[in-house]
Amino acid sequence: MRVSTYAALCAVLCGLANLLVYTGYEASVFIGESVLHSVSGREPQRIGAHDGYYGMAVSNAFYMLSTLAVPSLMNYMRCKWILALSGAFFTFYFLSFQCLNRYLYFVASAVLGMAFSTFNIGYGGYLTEFSTRQTMARNQAMSWAVACFSVFGAGVVNFIVTTINLDENGITSKYREYSDTEIRYFFAVFAFLGVLGIAIFVFLPNREVNDNISASNIRCRSVKEQLSVMFSVLVHKRVLILVPFYLYVGMFFSFWVSIIPTAFQFTKALSLNVYIPAYYAISFTAGSVIMSLLTMKMSTVVDNFSFKPQMIINAILHILIYALTVCMIPQWSTVRPNDEPSLLIEPSVFPVLVLAFLIGLADAANYITRNVISSLLLPTRRQQMFGASRFYHGLAASILFFASPSLSIYSYAIILTVFLIVSTIVYLYTCEYIQSEEQKISYENSS
Repeated sequence: MRVSTYAALCAVLCGLANLLVYTGYEASVFIGESVLHSVSGREPQRIGAHDGYYGMAVSNAFYMLSTLAVPSLMNYMRCKWILALSGAFFTFYFLSFQCLNRYLYFVASAVLGMAFSTFNIGYGGYLTEFSTRQTMARNQAMSWAVACFSVFGAGVVNFIVTTINLDENGITSKYREYSDTEIRYFFAVFAFLGVLGIAIFVFLPNREVNDNISASNIRCRSVKEQLSVMFSVLVHKRVLILVPFYLYVGMFFSFWVSIIPTAFQFTKALSLNVYIPAYYAISFTAGSVIMSLLTMKMSTVVDNFSFKPQMIINAILHILIYALTVCMIPQWSTVRPNDEPSLLIEPSVFPVLVLAFLIGLADAANYITRNVISSLLLPTRRQQMFGASRFYHGLAASILFFASPSLSIYSYAIILTVFLIVSTIVYLYTCEYIQSEEQKISYENSS
């Protein structure tokens, strides 16, 4: 099999497994806070009203901490087995909702954090096994073009399960409510998708291609050495410069995957439409696919498109997103059900679709730019670089979720815009540094 065909096959299969596992995860996060808010309304002793946010904070805290040690697993198993382990962790989290209570939920949230770290380290590592410097951006975009349909899948699952349960359970108040039966149906489907993802991870191809990026990575021989190297990477001056960017990516992911869908279901004008999460997911997917296809095309036309050009486009998209959210979402819909008026734009399906489409474009750009620059910043410590980027991602997300019960939509817009400006500046500076270093090496090799 030709190397290019093999790489495309690996990228598509890995993206497909990612699609299945993250379909369940993203569908669960879309409704998580609303689900727990519904259960708390019926049985406050069983779960807290804002435990959805606190659970995500716990999962991101464990994600951050486990990221320090998870790269050492690569000394004992191939990346595809690390991915299979992550699928098992995700499936455990989904199954915990069959007997939901506060203590089990927070334990499962901690396991979910470990699912994130094992998945991201395994996923980034697996992609580098069949990618070279020239094909990295293309393979990343190709895999992501498949994987980003997970949000579409989340919307489809939400639509189907909601429709099946609508006659019996429906909306029991003027805001979206979830019955215990509906919750069990939802999370049983998510667990089934997790099992399918595990099966694909187990059968991923193992061959490495010549001049692949992972070959230059120096692996640690023990957990102690891994922790030492990981800490050194976390405080490396090149990494510290990019910390605002990594923090921002973590906050933005938390914002679109949980805060925004929750705000929709807490807004009276939108919550009466039980299919809003499905519409949001479908429109988001359209944006992600278009950005992935654009990246694949432009990467063959513009040198280093995923450096400065894509980041500038990304910054503009994010500004539009925050402007639209402030204009459309009532101030406190992020925290509680309400029927307060929006600032300028009446909440309805059309602006939701526009917002979701912009978020899809921006999230795909975030993902691609982060992985590309992380794979090039410290060539001999790429796995630790992937870990460092996720460490700061988890740190930012954990802090944001712990603060979420006190933050309005205006607070989110201000905080995220400030970080966006700083992260754009440091990203562009780092791109300039990497390009100058590569030119210097190229000149020395040709002399």
